[in-house]
Amino acid sequence: MGKRSLAVFGAAVLAASQAFAGLYYEAKTSASGRKGADMQNTTVKAWVAGDKAKVVFAESENPMAKAGMYMITTDGGKSVYMVNPEDKQYFAWDVNSLAGMAGGMMKMMNMKITDPKVVKVGEEKGDTIVGLPTVHYTYNISYAQSMKFMMIKKNSKITKVQEVWTAPKLVDAALGTYLRKEPPSVGDDEFDKLIKAEMAAMKGFPLRMRMVQTDTDEKGKSETTTTVIEVTKLDLEFATPDSTFVIPPDYEEVQMSAMMGPGGGQK
Repeated sequence: MGKRSLAVFGAAVLAASQAFAGLYYEAKTSASGRKGADMQNTTVKAWVAGDKAKVVFAESENPMAKAGMYMITTDGGKSVYMVNPEDKQYFAWDVNSLAGMAGGMMKMMNMKITDPKVVKVGEEKGDTIVGLPTVHYTYNISYAQSMKFMMIKKNSKITKVQEVWTAPKLVDAALGTYLRKEPPSVGDDEFDKLIKAEMAAMKGFPLRMRMVQTDTDEKGKSETTTTVIEVTKLDLEFATPDSTFVIPPDYEEVQMSAMMGPGGGQK
């Protein structure tokens, strides 16, 4: 085989390895406690290759991410799209916009957060999960919350115990599309920044997360919700073609508010 043929052959092998490199995982979310917590119950199947990811909701109680819908990214989660194959539509799943919506809701309801605290209380060797060693982190999060909306006034104390088992071996940026280390935004910019800053030192991506949240009102009545997200299957050498991460060209892009609001898929 001549030098030119060797070069062409080598380029073909490299292209094939780029097109089919990746990993595959399945994860399950279960929640219990307060009324409506089971809306978080979800099973996903995901394909990841470096900065690319596709996360399919195989089972879901969440109307915002119905079974069959999927999230897709090609830039490590910086830009994420939620795709609805049933309606052949997709929209930008903007985490910052979601946080802004939460912040807008807080303003509308005159909701305020005071005395926020985020404390790491543990870092130790964790369980082996789906064949990978993990580091187990534990955080205590607490804050006071007041609300005044129309004739409703409410003061409560929220405490959270956040446990995260991360696998330092996992480095593909797009894993963060679904396997996020920090809890969801509470809608307060400063508090959200505090949480992210405290949890930024965690290495790798989570294979298991467990959060126990207790809300206690001014009368001393408490309500506890437990949420667990765990990767149940992992294949680190899964052949994933690049076409997996492409939205079909005949799908229509719509606004996120149109997909989530009344009328569903209306533009």
